[in-house]
Amino acid sequence: MSILNNPEVPEVAPADRAARQIKQQARSTFQQLANTFNQTSRQFWSNPQATPAEIAAALGTDAAEVFSLHGKLGAMLSTVKPEAIAEGVALVGQFTVNADGTVTITTPTV
Repeated sequence: MSILNNPEVPEVAPADRAARQIKQQARSTFQQLANTFNQTSRQFWSNPQATPAEIAAALGTDAAEVFSLHGKLGAMLSTVKPEAIAEGVALVGQFTVNADGTVTITTPTV
């Protein structure tokens, strides 16, 4: 058979193309969310330029919502692949959410 009659790139059915794209997007989206969770944990709990208490104070009355969203994201990700966010989870320290929306960082007594 001539190479002119046999294209090098096989034709891909539209359903197969769509399925491959969907799988890739699912993997990519999950990885992006896991990376964001871990990065946010590092930014808050291991920031070399500001303490968690300073960052919580800067968040002000938005802190409770930020903590809630981060916690919900972590809960969802942990049901899929907990090892993907193990780094971020391990960094989370102790805190108290206050009625006014602020967050108080508590430290364990040694």
